[in-house]
Amino acid sequence: MTAARTTDFLVVGGGILGLALALELKRRQEDSSVTLLEKEPACGLHASGRNSGVLHAGFYYSADTLKAQLTREGNRRLAAYCSERGLRLDRCGKLIVAKDAGDLPGLEELRRRGSVPDARRPDDPHRS
Repeated sequence: MTAARTTDFLVVGGGILGLALALELKRRQEDSSVTLLEKEPACGLHASGRNSGVLHAGFYYSADTLKAQLTREGNRRLAAYCSERGLRLDRCGKLIVAKDAGDLPGLEELRRRGSVPDARRPDDPHRS
């Protein structure tokens, strides 16, 4: 297929974000032209096709960073989206363990950030 010579909107990448963006642009501006460019032979074959399905909590980022804030907000929004549409979301949690004593300061740092208030060492006396 040959792309148009002119377009109102050009979206690069036919993964989940590119497709969602192109669709939303067309919904909001029906009379506009939207062109989507994808390097693969079909959409969704690159990173979107290999998505792990993990809904990231963002606790590996310092809590005060924009990346952490956006990750938490994206997590909240996607969970709400799934709930509103009756889509199953497995909130199985995440277990982070130290492989040796040298990893303990890192575990303490994750807990200090406060992004995961329930993160506790198995030997933590406050563990519920």
